[in-house]
Amino acid sequence: MFLTLQRYNDAILSRILGKVPPRMLERMVFSNLGATSRRVIVGPGIGVDNSVISLDGVKIIVSSDPVTGAKENLGRIGVDVSTNDVALTGAKPEFLLVVLILPPSASCMEVRRIMRQASFEAERLGVSIVGGHTEFSSIVENPVFIGTAIGWTRRRRIITSGGAKAGENIVIVGEAGVEGTSILASDLWEKLVEKGVQPSVLRKARRLVENLSIVEPALVSAEYVSAMHDPTEGGVLGGIFELCEASGKGCIVNMESIPVRTETRIICEKLGLNPFRLVSSGTLLATVNKSKTPKLLKKLWRRGFKASIIGRTTENKNERIGLLGEREIRINELPQDELWKAIG
Repeated sequence: MFLTLQRYNDAILSRILGKVPPRMLERMVFSNLGATSRRVIVGPGIGVDNSVISLDGVKIIVSSDPVTGAKENLGRIGVDVSTNDVALTGAKPEFLLVVLILPPSASCMEVRRIMRQASFEAERLGVSIVGGHTEFSSIVENPVFIGTAIGWTRRRRIITSGGAKAGENIVIVGEAGVEGTSILASDLWEKLVEKGVQPSVLRKARRLVENLSIVEPALVSAEYVSAMHDPTEGGVLGGIFELCEASGKGCIVNMESIPVRTETRIICEKLGLNPFRLVSSGTLLATVNKSKTPKLLKKLWRRGFKASIIGRTTENKNERIGLLGEREIRINELPQDELWKAIG
């Protein structure tokens, strides 16, 4: 029985690019976590963005994230995806460790370019790069950037992705698929031009790399929300699934109300991709009490952030439904990211 199950799992994993499915994480990873500690307030879980450790009244927030699907703007994206996860607790990210694994073919100029990108974005966010590791390895074909971001706070209430309550509004800040749009425009420029995408559209899409940090809107939102999450791999639909899974709640989402940029629609149509399942760093999902929602939206709008209500949470965790016209789409699993269809 064990061998049969193991072979079944291996067969599934051999077809996966990106995140490991949640149920496999539970069986293979979350059951092997070393020693337990009372200092760990928030540990690993499905849809959990970060870990929270208590040290003498100070809460340390730590988050690690790899970037494996980008080439052109790897350093900047790597800084944003890891620092975003710290800010989702309501704490400001302050420190970053960087692990950079490079193929033997990588040049010194490429290493310098990646780290200059990372340094520029970290400085813009007020984050210090304090360590890490850099190596060449024949195991990888393209550079891999792994960031570990650290922040701290004395806040009594730490916001997590698992704090949503039934009957709350689901608010989105930003648009779907922004990160994926930027990556595709940068790394598949020639292919997209051949498919008829105008260079002017691709130039706009490439500049979306400047919009991947959600540190500011997350810190602005912390006062109002019950839960926050950034939809990375699996896109906005994946983010909704993870937020609901972490909170043990269901949802009803009007997918037509999820904002999608024109550049994203054009690129996704040409490549046959679903923008709602395209990697979406730069987007923030939050659950908010209905009475607090108008204040939050007004505050975000005043700061120049696009924000809107896209659905509501429900008590029934088996009820996770996306409404698209007259169609109902079940959001009952973490979808494989559309980016891998294009570059995998």
